[in-house]
Amino acid sequence: MSRTKKFMITLGAFLLLGISFKAMVLVEGLTEVRPVNAVPPVAGLLWGFTGAAACGLGNLLADMAGTFSEASILGIIGNFAAAWLPYRLWYLYRKEAPNLHSSRNIVCYCFVCAVSAMTSAWFLSIGLYVMEEIWYEEIYRYVFFNNLGFSIGLGMPVLIMLTADCVEISCCPAPRRYLILRGRAAKAVLPAVYTALMLVICGGILFFHSNPIEHLWMRILSGASLILLMLLSI
Repeated sequence: MSRTKKFMITLGAFLLLGISFKAMVLVEGLTEVRPVNAVPPVAGLLWGFTGAAACGLGNLLADMAGTFSEASILGIIGNFAAAWLPYRLWYLYRKEAPNLHSSRNIVCYCFVCAVSAMTSAWFLSIGLYVMEEIWYEEIYRYVFFNNLGFSIGLGMPVLIMLTADCVEISCCPAPRRYLILRGRAAKAVLPAVYTALMLVICGGILFFHSNPIEHLWMRILSGASLILLMLLSI
């Protein structure tokens, strides 16, 4: 299957799910119930950069159906990362093409989806804070649970079907190299530190209502997380 065909299939699936649920608004003009969040981790794991790029563009086009604003640029990057990050993380921990044929692979899939969900929620909520100087705690909550719930509840069975022997979907090969994560220590430490930062930020927001306006540590950890995210992505 050509990259163009993979791109168009992913884009079509994203637009179908993204536009169909625009009426189920959670925060007016910003987010809604999003079964489409099942698409990025699956598309990223299967088709790497091609799937991630289609998700970024798909979110922009879907926003034009009702929630387009200057914040849509955050949605492009956030949905790209929601697909690209699982692809990068999978091959750090597993030496085989993405599939859910074993319990270890299922655990790895749930792990990369959780990290992806925390990343998307953090990036969008912090991005809106930087752009508008207003903190939307509900954005973090809705995006996190939307991403986590649909990527596991809907994305998992889809990935099982697409990687079944009878379907024969060709997966994107493992990254040829990581520009930064070359040594064993870097590949082990940096993803672990990034995950830990995401967990601290997530726990602070969900359980203690922490925010970057009142809590300096959130701004510091967010800056560190952004640097680590870029290191993981290149």
